[in-house]
Amino acid sequence: MAVFLERKILASFEEAKSFLREVHEYIEVPTPFTSLVWQESWASSLRLFPAIYVFKLDSHPIGYCWIACKKTLPFPPLNSWYLNQSGITSEDQIWIEYNTIICSKAHEQACLISLLNEAKKNHVCKLYISMSRDISIDKKLIENTFDVIAETINGYRTSLLTSNLDKQLSKNTRSQIRRSTRLLEDHYGSISVNEASKAQLHSYFDNLGALHKKKWSDSTEGSGFNNPSFLLHHGYLLENFSKYVSIAEVKAGATLLGYTYNLVFGDTVYFYCSGINYQFTNNKIKPGYTLHFALMEYYRNKGFHWYDFLGGESRYKKSLCTETYAFKNLTLYTESIEGRLARLLNRLKQKFSSKPSPDSLQR
Repeated sequence: MAVFLERKILASFEEAKSFLREVHEYIEVPTPFTSLVWQESWASSLRLFPAIYVFKLDSHPIGYCWIACKKTLPFPPLNSWYLNQSGITSEDQIWIEYNTIICSKAHEQACLISLLNEAKKNHVCKLYISMSRDISIDKKLIENTFDVIAETINGYRTSLLTSNLDKQLSKNTRSQIRRSTRLLEDHYGSISVNEASKAQLHSYFDNLGALHKKKWSDSTEGSGFNNPSFLLHHGYLLENFSKYVSIAEVKAGATLLGYTYNLVFGDTVYFYCSGINYQFTNNKIKPGYTLHFALMEYYRNKGFHWYDFLGGESRYKKSLCTETYAFKNLTLYTESIEGRLARLLNRLKQKFSSKPSPDSLQR
C-alpha cells in the first residue's frame, strides 16, 4: 500500500509538542536521536520550524521528518533538501548521528521513496542525509534516484558483556590505562564514579560545560556550551526527560578527572560529550582513558550491554572500542532534470579537484 505524504506547518512549540507526542505513539525508534526525547527537546530550541513532512498509511501517521531547503546554486537555480536539519548552523550543531526518516524500520524505505518523489515534484536536485545508520540502499530506492553517493564515517562502540573489559583491548591500550590509573591512585586516591541525581543534573551539566569551553571554545566549530540553541535543547531535555540522561563525575580521590554527558536508551549508553581536566603535568597520566574505562566498568555493573562513542575519528575511540560500525553521509540525486544537472556539476567539480570522490551507487 502506498505511503501518503503530507506537509505540515507548525506555528508554535506547543503545536509541535502536541504533534510529536501524537505521532510517536505510532512508531518505534531504535536510538535516542530519533526518539520523542530528542525530537521534542530539539523543537524547543528552534526559533522557526523547518518544513515537516508526515508519512501516512491508511490515514494513520507512521513517521515524519524535518526538511531544510538550501540553495545549491543561484544560477542555474538549484535547491537541495537536508533531512532533519533547520538550515541554521547553531541549531544543527546539536545532533547529527543516527539520522534517518523518523519511523519504524519496516516503513523506512517506503517513506524515503515517497520523500524523494515529493522532492522531484518540487524541482529539488538532491536530498542529503548526514550520518545515517543502517539505511539500506535497495534496488527500489536506487530506481527512484538518478544517483546515490555514499561517504562513510566510522562509529565506535565497546561491548560491556564481559567480566574483564580490559582484556578486550590491545596490549598497548591496557598498559596505558593501568599505568595512568596506578599513577592517579598513588598520587591522588581511588578512582570513583559519581552519577548525578536528578537534583544534581543541571550543576553537573554546568561543570562539564566549563571544562568543555576551556578545551573547545577556540576550535573551528567552537563549544556547544557557547551556543544558546544547544543550551536550550539540553536544558529542556534535562528538565523533562531526565531518566534518559546520565551525567557522571569521575575523580581520583578528591581530584576531578572530568564529566561525561551520556544518553541511556535500551541496552546502550551513548557517550555524547565530556569535559576533561587536562591540568596533569605527568604525560603518563591519561585522564580521558582512565575516565572512560572507569565509566565502562560502572555502566557494565548497571547492566548495560554497549558503550557507544558515536561517530568521528579520534585516537581514544579507536583504542577503547571493541567494534567499528559505519555511518553514511548520503546524497540522493532526484530522477529529474535538476538532479541530473546537479550530478553533472558535482562530477565536474570532482574532476578538477584533488579530493577523491565518495562511493557512487549509480545504477
